[in-house]
Amino acid sequence: MANLRGGTFEKQIKDAFHRTLALGESRHMKDDNLTHSIALAEKRLMYLNDFKEFLEQNGITDGKLNEYMTEDTIRDFIEERTEDLSPKSALDYTTGFNSLLKGLEQANITIPANPSQNDFLKDFRETFREEMKELEIESGRYIDNLQEKLETLQEIRYESYVIAKLQAETGLRVSEAMEVARNFEKYYNEETGKLEGIVGKGNHEYAPKEISYQLAQEIQKIENVPHYNTYNQDLKEAGINRSHDFRVTYAKDSLEHKLEQGLPYQKALKEVSQEINHHRPEMTEYYLSRA
Repeated sequence: MANLRGGTFEKQIKDAFHRTLALGESRHMKDDNLTHSIALAEKRLMYLNDFKEFLEQNGITDGKLNEYMTEDTIRDFIEERTEDLSPKSALDYTTGFNSLLKGLEQANITIPANPSQNDFLKDFRETFREEMKELEIESGRYIDNLQEKLETLQEIRYESYVIAKLQAETGLRVSEAMEVARNFEKYYNEETGKLEGIVGKGNHEYAPKEISYQLAQEIQKIENVPHYNTYNQDLKEAGINRSHDFRVTYAKDSLEHKLEQGLPYQKALKEVSQEINHHRPEMTEYYLSRA
């Protein structure tokens, strides 16, 4: 493996471009990430220039471009670059940049992140796919008479009731709520009465979440967390369409509470977005439009 040639980032980008170029070469029976089309070549020049600009914005102006392609730096780059993109555009960008890294590696360029052996951008792609699914949610997702439905759920299955109550109080996704229930001691701080260290989609950690003392006691009584399908069946029997409705309901209730306290809309929206661990307030605003 070798470094890119050239004393400046601009020259190194040209070297990367030419080393991965494979125009006119048949891809039949090949499994590579080289550049086989003009359209892909244009995109890859964009990716390389975007990465160069990211480094320069962070005070890095010399050295070898490929040597900065570490896992941590690329994660920071992808997070910043996709911040204002739609979930689909963010997914396409992340997938394309990941393919570029593999292509550089296959062209004998040293990439410290080892993209061919370590799919470290997988969590980003899963997050964007999840956001795309969330954008497909239909309207009417707000849960009316929530307390009454929770009481009904308690009669159906205690464990499902506790998971649902946890989602309702915190706005957690069902997978996150189940993780907390399975490992409650890991996340619950008895001194503060808050859940701490919960990591959500995209490897983003939630801010500490306060829960009621009663809920903390109820969670500790759970012996077995129900299977995901069992939980969803219990919700439907109680009159709740799906587990994601708790997040929509939480977002609406939290926003309305903040607005009633006099908080400006954009500030309130940003706070709610942080509470439910969204990358962008626009996603939270979409939730509110489907409530």
